[in-house]
Amino acid sequence: MKRFAVFLTILTFIACSKKQEDNYNLAKHIPADTEAIVVTNDFSELLQHIKSNNFLADSEFGLKTKLINQLSYLSNFNFKTETGLSISNLDSKTLVYTITTKKDSGFIQLDSIQNKSVESIQEDGATFKRMNIENSKFFLFETENATIISNSKTKILDIANNRNSLNSNTFKSAYDAADPNKTSIFLNQAALKKMTSIFEKFSFPGFKDFSEWIVLDLDLKKDKLKANGISVHGKQKNFLTNFNGVSPREIEVSKVCPEDFISFYSFSFSSFKDLQKNSKDSIQKSYPNILDNSREAAIIKLKDGELFILNAIESETAKANLAGFGTEIETYRGIPIYEMEKPGVFNSIFSDLILLNENRFYGIIDHFIVFSSDTELIKKTIADHQNSNTIAGKSYYEEIASSLSSESSVLLVSRLPEFYTSIENNSKSSKLKFKKNSLAAFQMIAEDNFTHLHGIFSNSEEQKGSSNGAKQSASFKLEAPVATRAYFFKNHETDQRDILVQDENNTLYLISNKGTIFWKKELDSQISGPIHEVDLFKNGNKQIAFSTGYHLEVLDRNGNTVKPFPIKFNEPLTQPLSVFDYDNNRTYRFVLTQNKRVYMLGPKGKSIKGFDFENAKSNIVKAPKHIRLGTKDYILIAEESGRLNILSRQGSIRVPVNENFKYSENEWYGNDGNFITTEPDSNLITVTQSGAVSRKNLNLADNHRLKANDDLLVYLNENELSIKGKIVSLDFGLYTDPQIFSIGRKTYVSITDLQAQKVFVYDSNAELLSGFPVFGTSEVDISNADLDSRQELIVKGDDNEILLYKL
Repeated sequence: MKRFAVFLTILTFIACSKKQEDNYNLAKHIPADTEAIVVTNDFSELLQHIKSNNFLADSEFGLKTKLINQLSYLSNFNFKTETGLSISNLDSKTLVYTITTKKDSGFIQLDSIQNKSVESIQEDGATFKRMNIENSKFFLFETENATIISNSKTKILDIANNRNSLNSNTFKSAYDAADPNKTSIFLNQAALKKMTSIFEKFSFPGFKDFSEWIVLDLDLKKDKLKANGISVHGKQKNFLTNFNGVSPREIEVSKVCPEDFISFYSFSFSSFKDLQKNSKDSIQKSYPNILDNSREAAIIKLKDGELFILNAIESETAKANLAGFGTEIETYRGIPIYEMEKPGVFNSIFSDLILLNENRFYGIIDHFIVFSSDTELIKKTIADHQNSNTIAGKSYYEEIASSLSSESSVLLVSRLPEFYTSIENNSKSSKLKFKKNSLAAFQMIAEDNFTHLHGIFSNSEEQKGSSNGAKQSASFKLEAPVATRAYFFKNHETDQRDILVQDENNTLYLISNKGTIFWKKELDSQISGPIHEVDLFKNGNKQIAFSTGYHLEVLDRNGNTVKPFPIKFNEPLTQPLSVFDYDNNRTYRFVLTQNKRVYMLGPKGKSIKGFDFENAKSNIVKAPKHIRLGTKDYILIAEESGRLNILSRQGSIRVPVNENFKYSENEWYGNDGNFITTEPDSNLITVTQSGAVSRKNLNLADNHRLKANDDLLVYLNENELSIKGKIVSLDFGLYTDPQIFSIGRKTYVSITDLQAQKVFVYDSNAELLSGFPVFGTSEVDISNADLDSRQELIVKGDDNEILLYKL
């Protein structure tokens, strides 16, 4: 029962001391029907911890109240040595307890107690006392060496007459294995069975037939408890004997376990054939080949259902083993989802080890096969894995895992707030208060005759890496595949940012950051280059400006064309639109290119008088660019011939450059007071404001990419990303150009691996932001899109999907 499950938590708050070696023998006075025993050398401190521990003091549950009420009178007693508390009837309204401690003349001073009564009784050949202290009734019996206290007269008489005492070689083995320097908890099979309903919430059946006795030695820390011990199997077959001769392995399910999990239960096996040999069934069942290529099976409990996980040794072999196992019904983020031909095929195979639902669907994530009865849970797991939103790598999980052995036969982990909420079933009997990332873990490592047990309960005050990392907050579907990168666009009505994106049908969408489609507008062709945000009327109401094949378009936030736009050209525009705002005063210049010709238009669509540069000597190969260095404005126009024109606002040559360049695909940038770009042969070109040219060999590959601003230089060279001189080694992949976002005092550098479909975001010190990489298949945009202080990121997901992340 759930109130008994808390029993272990209560018993964690016990001080440690040393057992005494003399004629006093606590084990001789344990009743035969005892279900749980606590042995401690500081019983008074045990009671004090139950009353005053921070967690217990803030939490309310029936067993705590019951123990305090029944044992509160013991604060009047002077416990000086090893004491045992034996308990039976754990699931009843009133506990039956027996306390054994060493006889001491100073154990109780009745004169100092006001509310008391003492009556001597002789019965069944025994002399003992019936006592009432502070309205608590109990019996007290003394032997030559021991004092026995119980709320059951039957227990007193049995002990006095040396009958019905615990006589178990298995218990003796457990008792001898206990650490004499620590408080120990002993639980027998009857007690463990009463925990079955709780642990079935993990889909763990083991406590129905777990072990004759287990012992746990406790190590109390400020905000955590560690428990280490053994289970003694005895002669009868039980759950743990399933693992005889099966070597434990590393449990890896955390790599696909979503961070918002409730619990997981996992068991490992070096060989599934060896595991099956230990089955209770005399007839061995046939099983799918995938199990010979697996090393772990697990159940993950989530708020909306559960997942069954098989951890395959090698992913390609696993895929081959699963050929014909199911029919592909859809693809999500590049991962096929299948419907099984024979749902529930694993249920009977694992009947001794795990409680399974009928899982109809599955998908393969790396070397994990994820089964569920709900495809949405498989999609969630895929998304969380791709977004690094699993518990693997989270500091609070690593902290608890570091206290356990690296290899397990069985591992159970629960997120305590969510787990207790799930088992309460809206019951008001318990009010347990856990901190956000509190975890409990219980590990079993099987040997031939016994099993090592390791447990940890963590309720730390502060947890690192909680929920401040990047997390997906929304996804939006378009009617056709996404054709352009998505852009944030200021909504002057809400002071938030909406999303602009175009699909392959040339339809432009404006979508709120909550997913509402404000409007759709069909354009004549694809948008070329970036979408620019402008404020033509200087009143805070923003418009968007962009170019298509033949048009310069300006639309208001309702999707309406702003007059006199669009501007139509008879010949195609050969470079994307550039927008200049020299003095940041919203006096915009729209700059467009047709081969050698440059057009500069004002906010009303008219040509700017006084801009004299109209024709280059050869075709213009990059969109004209405005760069401000200090207080000076420069317009850079690069030609196919290698000529670089550095112009004034009026279009005259402002900086004469006497060299021609072999241009790479990178633009010109202003950096550290100079103009910079690269040549295909890996040279970094620097042009000063006086026109002096220098080159620096950076040993870059032909396909390198460069981005820069006034004080930050970023380049990608094969799989190395350099940010301000600091090198980040990436996996080899197919990467987008790096992007730089300066927002307030922070600078972000983003890059996307299109092959692995991962988005990386770094700060200006080349440190990867928490929660990255995340899933994405395009360049990104970053801005504060809502009213909180955290930034948002938008990126293409699946073909017709836009994803919104919160950084």
